[in-house]
Amino acid sequence: MKKYLIRLVFTGIPIVLCFFTLLVLSSCSKKNDNNNELIMKNGLLYKPGSDVPYTGQEKASLRSRIIEYDVVNGVKQGEMKISFMNGKPQIIGQMIKNKNVGHWKYFYETQQVESEGDFKDDMPDGLWTWYFPAGNVREQGNYDSGRRTGKWITYDSSGKITVVKLFKNGELVKK
Repeated sequence: MKKYLIRLVFTGIPIVLCFFTLLVLSSCSKKNDNNNELIMKNGLLYKPGSDVPYTGQEKASLRSRIIEYDVVNGVKQGEMKISFMNGKPQIIGQMIKNKNVGHWKYFYETQQVESEGDFKDDMPDGLWTWYFPAGNVREQGNYDSGRRTGKWITYDSSGKITVVKLFKNGELVKK
């Protein structure tokens, strides 16, 4: 009975550690420049204890990333930047009224572009391109309001076309 109990305790440790790690990351790692967390009330951001929607720049760390964005009258508005812990950008884009808009770029840690494309009303829209770490195109295609549309082409690392897919309204029509 003792062996069974010890085995149960030791096999449960990784689960408990994973749960504890997730709990700590989600609740304790968000910090901004003045060490006050912003809180969300009715879709707007506020400083704790304030009844006035926050205006300023938010800077936080979450899951080994640095997140920076501008807030105007409680709403994310302006540049959004997520960086690796070394300060180099991982994601750069624009937000208007809490929604992703305009051209966004995603980077590898080497600072080579990993992917790029546009958002319209918080949905991918228009041409999107993914790259291999060496810089050549990996995949390319168009979105229409967040749904894949038209021809999507996948390339190998030497630039040779490996797959062509045809989408209509987000559904694969032909491969």
